[in-house]
Amino acid sequence: LGLDITKEDLGDERSQVYEAGVIDNLTDTEEEAFEMIRQFLSYLPSNVWQMPPRMEIGDDPQRREESLLSAIPRNKRQIYNPHKILEAVLDNDSFFEITPHYGRSRIVGLARIDGYPTGVMINNPKRLGGSMDVAAGTKVIRFLQLCDTFHLPMVYFADEPGFFVSPETQAQGIVRAGAKMLCATLRTQMPWCSILIRQLYGVAGQCHDRPSGMFKRVAWPSGHWGSMHISGGVSAAYRRVIDEAEDPEAKRAELEAKLDALSSPFRTAEAFNIEDIMDPRDTRPMLAEFMELAQPMIETQLGPTSTPY
Repeated sequence: LGLDITKEDLGDERSQVYEAGVIDNLTDTEEEAFEMIRQFLSYLPSNVWQMPPRMEIGDDPQRREESLLSAIPRNKRQIYNPHKILEAVLDNDSFFEITPHYGRSRIVGLARIDGYPTGVMINNPKRLGGSMDVAAGTKVIRFLQLCDTFHLPMVYFADEPGFFVSPETQAQGIVRAGAKMLCATLRTQMPWCSILIRQLYGVAGQCHDRPSGMFKRVAWPSGHWGSMHISGGVSAAYRRVIDEAEDPEAKRAELEAKLDALSSPFRTAEAFNIEDIMDPRDTRPMLAEFMELAQPMIETQLGPTSTPY
């Protein structure tokens, strides 16, 4: 190509970890790398014909954290710390994040609940509002394949505003990446539990759903979901009405307020087959029960899967 470039500038951690996501995790020393490898392998069986190994953590599966009541701000535009939610629900010090420096709008990793290993995902509102771009989609697909291959249940704390659409992501192929993400989700077979903690919209919002298999879907009272946000939907559906109003901004706000008043999480939960709108403090006990019920199902799925890692 006629480029005068060092091998470090071409392929060190700056490109492989932060830009391309080819390397999942980064350490400063070889000792730290081996410790990270040991922790990663501790969640996995030796082969796909064995059950994922349970480990006694000594953390009460019935623990209810009061902090979860205020974990999601009432202001829909305000962000929060997703790691705090994971800390309150998962076994103490059990979360091992994978690919933290790439596709940062979705946090993924391995963890334990009542000692059972599980895959965990949560949207990161600190990055692109938690919406999925091409990088995050690529990262999530690989993670789903990993968990499905080794028969780890999936727990997804969903706060998905949709696919991130911009001229840049369109050029990167967000439409094709989104289709791949949806197909990868639907092809998995491991037990799956989605907790709708905030929003779930558009086609990206469907990437938490499955038509078959052991699947549980619940919501927190902070959840709201549908095909399109009220704010964006009003601007699209009532564009002519808004443009012709004497005060377009006031008219838009009036329409949004009217639709907000009509919205109901209970009505929407029934339409979207949400099993329960639950107290957030009950999330850990519910997931502990889910993990227990998932084990007999996992036993029937041992062996190679249709989504090899």
